[in-house]
Amino acid sequence: MKKKLIVVADDFGFSEAYNYGVIKAYKEGIVTALSLMSNMAAAPHAVQLWRSECPEASLVQHTNFVQYRPVSKPEDVPSLVDENGMFYRSYRWRSEQKDDPKCKGDIYPTYEDFYTETMAQLERHKELTGRYPNHFEGHSAMTKPMDKAFADVGEKMGIHNMAMYDKPYPGIRQTFELLLQGPAREKGAMEILNRGSLPEDFFEDRFCLLDSPHEINILHFHPGYLDQYLLDNTSLTLPRCRDLQTLCDPSVRRWLEEHEIELVDFNAVYE
Repeated sequence: MKKKLIVVADDFGFSEAYNYGVIKAYKEGIVTALSLMSNMAAAPHAVQLWRSECPEASLVQHTNFVQYRPVSKPEDVPSLVDENGMFYRSYRWRSEQKDDPKCKGDIYPTYEDFYTETMAQLERHKELTGRYPNHFEGHSAMTKPMDKAFADVGEKMGIHNMAMYDKPYPGIRQTFELLLQGPAREKGAMEILNRGSLPEDFFEDRFCLLDSPHEINILHFHPGYLDQYLLDNTSLTLPRCRDLQTLCDPSVRRWLEEHEIELVDFNAVYE
């Protein structure tokens, strides 16, 4: 079985400087899918770059509940927003994992609000790009109500999403998220996202790609440049530049070719 790998550039639309880096990671690197945060102020800029620089690139949905403001009216998603109608940041959320280093608060949004805002962001995605994405996922944090909302929206819309990972659905092939499932997570591969990836992470197979028993595998990165908006609104800063350099390193592409790993996008999940 020849392995396939989907390499996702998360956070497309987070800021204008970051957007330029994502485009570079696709045009010069191994990124195969750009994951758009359709609610963000820089989302139109991201889509403009996509149209002018690489309209053939797969543009999917990075559904976001913790940055900027919702696409929905704030009164329609009250458990997700503060008194100013802005999303609660992820550190305000209550985690379902005791050792979660990020979510330390008491906010626990409802299934209904996740469902409403997921649908709204998909509609915004279509408004910006002219079509629905063929995949969507969540940004930064994950809870059981969010997972159920994703599963229900995905089933209703017929769109592959992170709630479907490694689960059978009619007409949709199973996929495997290397950093969220399996031995790579157990070995601390998530720390790679926090420090930024290095070519050695591929060469030493720290993502456990070579041992994956699955045909279609997924890796997420954050390749991009920095600007003041990013510096003010996320703790993940310098690792984004490291991801960009690594994913554009020709030796990484050669390593994938030597191991007969085919780079694909989310079109590969549809039978």
